[in-house]
Amino acid sequence: MNSGSSKCLPPPPLRGGGRRLVVFLSALLATTVTVFFCVKTSTGMLSDWYLTKTKMMMIDGNEDEIGPDGFGKTAFEKKNNNLEENEEDSEDFVSSKRDDESDGGKGGGEGEGTSCPLTSSDVFDDDVLITKASKTRQTWAFKASSSMQYAHMPTHATHGALVVLAFQGARRSEGQANQRIYLVRSEDGGKTFDSFAENVKKLNALVVEGGSKSSFSERNDAEVQAQWGPALFKEENEDEENVEDEKNRKKIPLLRLYYSQSESCFFCRHKNSCNSVDAKEYRAGGNLYESTSKDFGKTWSKPKLILKEKERDATKGGHSPKVVASPPIRAKLWNAETNASSSPSHLLLPYWTQKPRVGANGIKSACASEMQAKDGPRTLHSKDNGKSWHPLGSHAVRHEDSHRKAPEIDRLLEGAIVSSNRKIVQFFRATRPRVYASLYDEKKAEWGKPFPVRATTVPVKHHHDHLRQHHHRDEFLKMPNAKLHAISIPSSSSSSRSTRHGHQTQILLAHNDHPYRVRQRGNLVVQISNGVNSDKNGVAPFHKLLDIETRRGRKEGEMVMYPHMEVSRTTTKKKTSSCEGNNKRHQYELTISYSDHGRGIRFVRAILE
Repeated sequence: MNSGSSKCLPPPPLRGGGRRLVVFLSALLATTVTVFFCVKTSTGMLSDWYLTKTKMMMIDGNEDEIGPDGFGKTAFEKKNNNLEENEEDSEDFVSSKRDDESDGGKGGGEGEGTSCPLTSSDVFDDDVLITKASKTRQTWAFKASSSMQYAHMPTHATHGALVVLAFQGARRSEGQANQRIYLVRSEDGGKTFDSFAENVKKLNALVVEGGSKSSFSERNDAEVQAQWGPALFKEENEDEENVEDEKNRKKIPLLRLYYSQSESCFFCRHKNSCNSVDAKEYRAGGNLYESTSKDFGKTWSKPKLILKEKERDATKGGHSPKVVASPPIRAKLWNAETNASSSPSHLLLPYWTQKPRVGANGIKSACASEMQAKDGPRTLHSKDNGKSWHPLGSHAVRHEDSHRKAPEIDRLLEGAIVSSNRKIVQFFRATRPRVYASLYDEKKAEWGKPFPVRATTVPVKHHHDHLRQHHHRDEFLKMPNAKLHAISIPSSSSSSRSTRHGHQTQILLAHNDHPYRVRQRGNLVVQISNGVNSDKNGVAPFHKLLDIETRRGRKEGEMVMYPHMEVSRTTTKKKTSSCEGNNKRHQYELTISYSDHGRGIRFVRAILE
């Protein structure tokens, strides 16, 4: 046969099977193209719907308190839904009773074995990562009343059986001129708080200057503008000046409290008048202050101004209200020039700048320069224990692909900083329906591009095998435009846990785990991750560890939100009743405070193992 002529022969005609295959492939291609364009169109419509809803939510500025009439409402202002001052919520009462019974009414939650004191001869099983948690007690730290209907943004610190909890509170709603930082205390590990009306103290009333008594007066306090966002930090640095506690025979750690105070950015709720008590509504943020306590919250130093609302330095946010929602951390920064970590460790304080929102009736306040501000999270750092503060990075962290239709609300805010595996990472509340994070680049001395944080349904201890086999199945942590909080689990060394898994510092993250819903924030949970990765994905996937509150938040107006966490390490004897010997294991006690909108502040204790 002539090979040259065979090249010019036409292909054989398709028979029945071939024709059906071609028809099938053509139909499949047409279906795929149709589905692609439908999904793209529906996704765009969903994105536009989400942004429209977010815009509606943010028209009046203080978006956590927006009601149908344009400004905040609490449970006390809703018809047929009033809560009496001493009324007990039956559902929560049953839940608290169940929690108490689960640990024998002790609230200790020791789990297996017996709680034992730490000794120098102890040998610990540090080759085990935290994989489970159990809630042991849930109590009210503060219950809203007719005299203080609004309580929000809780933060707390613990020291043995002592608990100090701070929050921002107002008579009626967020942004009132009477909004102040309040503090309550517990001396029995959070079982009970001195939160009766006469015991709840304003921060201003606890400030002592040079003597043992405060010069506070309600008359002078009335001239103070609204205060925002307390953040408590318990100082573990041994170089700090501590006070000897004779009763507990151990040193009382220094407490640092950060908050903002409004300066001039308010709006009038009524078109014709701005003189009545409720007429002014201040916008979030202002000047940023620090106050310290050496007696664990009984008295406080005179607040020190650390950042002005009208800053000249653009790297500190320029002319814009400054707000803080999470406490600082202590961490050693890596110096690329010397190839060594900083010594001593630095204080890293997250904050954000927030452009004042226009009032419901469109009347603007006198803060004209602040109206030109841009929202964005920033960070301060101090290497001299708070004597001076400097910007960590010269730019705010923002999305590079901000939504073209609404870039002013496609934002990140309320960051929480964590040190994990010798890296600094910051997690953010986002108006997008995902949790975002950014890694600090020591070489560039800048925060990196924000990225969505991964989630998985696979338990933490199986992450390594799971990522190798089913990496494509990982999803992302959900976010309904609400504050989160993140902390790292204390390690046995100054850097991280040395285990068979390598250097790992696990991260806990508390947030509302669901997509955006109008005026609904529920499913409050704690997630856990094995920390910062060395790969391009940034942070290891998070896995749910603990349900904080899953019943409330299912109806419009129900919001359990703004969690704050603190974790401390204890030790437990393995399955024996004696503390003798050195066969012990680490255990961690997790405490959580959060806001129950219109009802008060909750406090939760849990055990991590």
